[in-house]
Amino acid sequence: MNNKGIYIILIIFAVLAASSFTYYMMNPLVIDSISNMKELTVTQMEFTTLSDTDVIILLVRNSGKFSVTVDVVKINGEIQNKFTGDSIHGLTFQPGDSGTIIIEHDWITGTKYAVSVFDSDGTLVIGYSDIA
Repeated sequence: MNNKGIYIILIIFAVLAASSFTYYMMNPLVIDSISNMKELTVTQMEFTTLSDTDVIILLVRNSGKFSVTVDVVKINGEIQNKFTGDSIHGLTFQPGDSGTIIIEHDWITGTKYAVSVFDSDGTLVIGYSDIA
């Protein structure tokens, strides 16, 4: 490759780098919103029976930077009305907190269950599925 070809490649690289930098400066929320997401990480999903009631237990950890208060729980798209949490703050998980979310729900062995959990501001903080 001659010197002219190298200069053309360097110019193209410089233009791409400048474009990327300009885009980030004009749209910093694109990258910042990813790092500032609320999230509960499911470490385990259990299907069991407590006091003759079928329950699904989510073992979770707040892996994000912000407090998460569980407000709405859905299983297979249906809103659940009977759920509790046992973090140190009930259904509120501070960054780094671990705990459980216990959902009263009939389940059948071999059936897949998709759980969606939403924060009090409507943010989806868990999307997880497992087979009973």
